[in-house]
Amino acid sequence: MIIEKQIVEAAKAKFVRFGSKHITMDELAAMLGMSKKTIYKYFDSKEDLVVASINLLINEFKKDVQPIINSGRTPLQKIVIIYDVVFDYLLEFKSSFVLGLQKYYPKAYRTYKDFSRSFVSNTIVRLLKQAQQNLEIRSDANVELFAQLYLLDLEMRLYGTGILLESYSKEILLEYMITNNLKGIKI
Repeated sequence: MIIEKQIVEAAKAKFVRFGSKHITMDELAAMLGMSKKTIYKYFDSKEDLVVASINLLINEFKKDVQPIINSGRTPLQKIVIIYDVVFDYLLEFKSSFVLGLQKYYPKAYRTYKDFSRSFVSNTIVRLLKQAQQNLEIRSDANVELFAQLYLLDLEMRLYGTGILLESYSKEILLEYMITNNLKGIKI
């Protein structure tokens, strides 16, 4: 179990920094000081290792946002702070990591997208509904539609349009992509 954890942690670090397609199993084995055969003892394929890396990232993200969700802040404050964490993660990722998942590792991409959709449709929509109940946002706002339009698939907008993350600070992107859109449905 310790060796498997070491492999996943090392793979995750390399994948997010260089893209999962650009790191070979040979390179990973050499970096870890083990044979490729040892890695394949724990993972049947590179895609299985990429999926395990995605699951590690998801668990780290959940751990990072849970204190925000449990805090005494207002629902809208929680959403902004959660997306501040989201942007921190996206800044850590090389664009080829996220975009490469879709192209080369469909199982890993599905794991990532399933979590992303679930998180937005459950946690974020729940916070938006709480904000409606607290009279922070308009009662006629369709929070599910709002979440789909503005809070889902941010990474594709950030990476797919070129160099937004390289051209603008995290604070500016957070303001324009999250905060300003939330202001549009506030009372």
